[in-house]
Amino acid sequence: MATTSVPNSGSSSGAKILCRIVGFTCLAGFVIDMLALGFPPDFGNLEWRIGFLQQLGDRSIILLFGTALTIYGSRNLIKQLTLICLILGIVFHLSCILLIRDSLTLQQQTDKNITAQAAQLQTQIQSTQANPQAARNLTPEQLQQASNIVASRAETLRQGAKTGILKTGISSIGNLIAVGFGLISLGRCGARLSKG
Repeated sequence: MATTSVPNSGSSSGAKILCRIVGFTCLAGFVIDMLALGFPPDFGNLEWRIGFLQQLGDRSIILLFGTALTIYGSRNLIKQLTLICLILGIVFHLSCILLIRDSLTLQQQTDKNITAQAAQLQTQIQSTQANPQAARNLTPEQLQQASNIVASRAETLRQGAKTGILKTGISSIGNLIAVGFGLISLGRCGARLSKG
């Protein structure tokens, strides 16, 4: 006796409704997060831009997931979502260029600040060495040791800042590129689905 399975259209439409609910919830949560993180906007501020783009990269998987579920669950919005996905994918890739530039600028600024502060401390040590009143409680060896400590800590701070900025930048750029490709792929897939 042969049995045939009849697709249950009720469970398929139920799955699409669930996908639509979860998809819209993810999209709304992502938009609310980005509005909260970006307020008040300060596009001219280097630290604000880097922080915002890092948060965008970190939270962007929610955007990708929500968009995929919404496309699957909302056939009537597929053309609009497809276009939005393609545009956002390109914007994510372009934002990587901005994040790279800003990270390099931040690295240079941080290096200059550390160098300036170390130079200021070295100047204070040298002025203490030149002033017999100030140096009467300190030996030349102690002042030299202080100078060496300042130089060593400045180099440690420079390396730590460089490593931290590099790791954060790579992570954020990787997220933005991956989600950018995902959004472009969703857009292309949605375009095929809307024709079919």
